[in-house]
Amino acid sequence: MCRATKLCCFKCLNWFDKSENERCSTCGDWKCASCGSCLCSLSQKEQKIAIAYMATYENLLKELTNESYDFSSHRKILAKIGVKTTRLVCAKVRS
Repeated sequence: MCRATKLCCFKCLNWFDKSENERCSTCGDWKCASCGSCLCSLSQKEQKIAIAYMATYENLLKELTNESYDFSSHRKILAKIGVKTTRLVCAKVRS
């Protein structure tokens, strides 16, 4: 699960508190408080970029805290864009 409490929307770039918002049942992303966007609001190319940034961020936190992020909440969007969850964990960081 995403450890950050404040998130930046991938669509409008406004910051929002995830505790005050709901997750999308399709993509597993938090819905933006300002524009209502989630990963579903992005093109496939943009979704891949967003997932890559999420994976990079979560792997950095794995290096720092030794806690893993569970990408299973994003399984529908990952299947749509053809990305396996095993590819989202850097080999050096894997437990």
